[in-house]
Amino acid sequence: MRSAIAALVLMAFMPTVVMAQAFDWSAQLGKSPFDLEAALSQAGDCKVSRVTFPLRMVTKDTYLTDDLSRLVVTQGSERIAEYGEKTATIDYDALREFSPDKVTSIECAIGREASVKAYAFEDRIVRIKLTFDRCREREIQRDINFRATWEKCDGADLTTRDFDRALDQAIEARNTYGYEPQESDPDLRDPWELVDISGEFERAQIGGLAAVGCPPLGVSDRVIIHVDIKFRCLLDMDNEDLARWSVTAMYEIFRPGMFGDTVERRLASMRLFIDLPAERAAAQAIRPELQTMIDDIKAKIAARATAERTKRDAVSNILGGGN
Repeated sequence: MRSAIAALVLMAFMPTVVMAQAFDWSAQLGKSPFDLEAALSQAGDCKVSRVTFPLRMVTKDTYLTDDLSRLVVTQGSERIAEYGEKTATIDYDALREFSPDKVTSIECAIGREASVKAYAFEDRIVRIKLTFDRCREREIQRDINFRATWEKCDGADLTTRDFDRALDQAIEARNTYGYEPQESDPDLRDPWELVDISGEFERAQIGGLAAVGCPPLGVSDRVIIHVDIKFRCLLDMDNEDLARWSVTAMYEIFRPGMFGDTVERRLASMRLFIDLPAERAAAQAIRPELQTMIDDIKAKIAARATAERTKRDAVSNILGGGN
């Protein structure tokens, strides 16, 4: 108890610029969202809410995952929604959603430097994603009439901070980092080859790696890394304890030189912490009800497709008759 109180007292005087790295994020896995909110109270503006999973677009290929941040996947749904390609094989309902009783989330803005979103099942956090927004200015805006709250993040601060240096030093000490697979340089280390991800959680680890990166654009197309700045994305994964699985992504920014570019600095981009066994158990606990919903929708899709095919065949038979 004394150590916990001491930590909170220390955090009260800790600049938010350091908070995002110095805080023991992996230790928050298994704790309550309200415990995390209390721990961040001196540096973060948080809200805890019930999680609702949108089911607007469902096709015959829609499938479920063990990732609570991406529980229902419909490939190409963004393109379908944008271009309005609706057929008998696509079921769209703008208001359809799935809201399980036991899944909650907490979202926090940590100063102007970072934000966090965590998912919990039965009041135990199983997934935490930390995004280094690096805002020049951040403002939490509230509409009293509509009881709405949203965040405004302007500009990008690419100054190297203490948490950047600390993360960089920790990553160098571990020396198991690689780079995003799309980097074409054959001399770059591949994160897939440096850490063994085989086993029953292989797919979950692949999904975790894919969930972080170094986007050149941020929320509402806010430019983080300008187009004329050359960089690559470093990835460092730690899977020694699957209940404390983590990956960190950092921008590796280059300084142009006469005889070649050199790495000038590394800036934190994202960090992800997952209790893989607990998250799988949570997803499987809520899956039966969700799977029933998806199966019912797919049955309607199949029935519509059959009816459309039958009608098309009938029209063809009538118009293509011999006499």
